[in-house]
Amino acid sequence: MELKQAILERRSIRGFKNDPVSKETIEDILKVATRAVSANNTQPWEFAVITGDLLKKIGADNVARLNAGEEMDNGEEPFSGIFRTRQVGIGKALLGAMDIAREDKEKRAWWGQRGFRFFDAPCAILIYVDDCLNYSDARLDVGCVIQNICMYAMEHGLGTCVENQAVMYEKGLRQYLDVPENKKYVTGIAIGYPDPDFPANSVISTRDPIEENTRWYGFDE
Repeated sequence: MELKQAILERRSIRGFKNDPVSKETIEDILKVATRAVSANNTQPWEFAVITGDLLKKIGADNVARLNAGEEMDNGEEPFSGIFRTRQVGIGKALLGAMDIAREDKEKRAWWGQRGFRFFDAPCAILIYVDDCLNYSDARLDVGCVIQNICMYAMEHGLGTCVENQAVMYEKGLRQYLDVPENKKYVTGIAIGYPDPDFPANSVISTRDPIEENTRWYGFDE
């Protein structure tokens, strides 16, 4: 697959086959992905790769904490303005694809839980950084390595979904993973072979035209 094609066709996958993803495949993806841009070559990214029964246990623990109303360790600030509009737009598209009505609280709750259990993917990659680093700076590099993971995964026939729900309950993660206390989780990636029959997988988020968000200087001189 050519790079341009991969960029244009990439989408968030929220429904996966049960087929396992091999350690060798993830190793290859990470080896290539970590050639990402890195300011001052700090390479701040570190990974916890989880599969099997352990992944299911962590997902179940996340959902239990969510249903109990436990305060999140890494919650998200609410969006406003155009950013909220875009968030609502993709949410409506996904619920529409899944045929989940606005008033159907049971199905909406089920849908909301899926991210906390890694969308039932057979594998997940959690990304964290050392707390001695400037978190904002490190996140820039992590974003670059995430893009590489998502792009190169497609070469293996894999789909991905970058999801903050994976690391919102950090206390729970620390019960299962021996990641040192001086490491801070950034986000997670659900990864596996896409289920072609899962309706939400057909949804591709829109992008605003560059005419609306780009200023040009010096080109008309």
